Amino acid sequence: MISGHQNNSSSFAGFILLILCVFLACESDANPQYRVTILVDESYPPYTYFSNGELTGIYVDLVKQAARLIDDKYLVELHPVPWKRGVAALQNGEAFALMPPYKHIKRRPFIWPYSVPLLEEVVVAFCNQGFSLKNIDSEDTTAHPINVGLNAGYMILDDALRQAHQQNKIRLWENKDTFSNVMKLAKKRIDCYVNDRLSTLLGLRNLKRIHPELDLNNIMEDRVILRRTAHIGYIKDALDKYPYKHDFIEKMNEALQTVLASQAIEIGEQ
Repeated sequence: MISGHQNNSSSFAGFILLILCVFLACESDANPQYRVTILVDESYPPYTYFSNGELTGIYVDLVKQAARLIDDKYLVELHPVPWKRGVAALQNGEAFALMPPYKHIKRRPFIWPYSVPLLEEVVVAFCNQGFSLKNIDSEDTTAHPINVGLNAGYMILDDALRQAHQQNKIRLWENKDTFSNVMKLAKKRIDCYVNDRLSTLLGLRNLKRIHPELDLNNIMEDRVILRRTAHIGYIKDALDKYPYKHDFIEKMNEALQTVLASQAIEIGEQ
């Protein structure tokens, strides 16, 4: 009788242990294996920006949607930083990924690879009346160089502007962000501002809302400088520190393509 009771107890204990193992296995499968942090420019509206205590923007929404498709293995965290600090973090080996750099393979050899394109951006020059960068390659402005504003860390110049800078036809002024640049443009502390078109237009609209006394009628789009695709840029090599690197990039690219394809279909159906 005692022997039978012991057998039943052992069987019951074994059953409980089996259930516990199955539960723990399921729990393990349900939790992501890796926590992945992507640094994000905190001052690049409408694409990535920090507002009211929250990181938001077109690229932020896109990557969040993609991250949900791979959350069985990866917990993706987006961390806002000033752009130059984010670039330096990758250069110094302190971060895994940064969003949203353009492809500058020679200028930033510490970034490789880049994700699939998030979106194509159109970089343009906005200038005050009386100033233009359209014919900077043929005009001589060395006596009075044109003051051109840029966002800190965003050296987005075409060949003509780079040559003009070398020839002292233009002076470059790096300012903190888009709002700082459009403010200086409106107050005529710079003559032109080079940046993404949508970001600049949004900055001008916000400036007008906050400072309605400023006259923005003299600010006009001057010319298209270049077209570039934005990406997630990853630290080069560093497999010892990030052994999941290749797998994560592959899965994130697939997820981004899925989200981008679904958005294209939705736009086409509207």
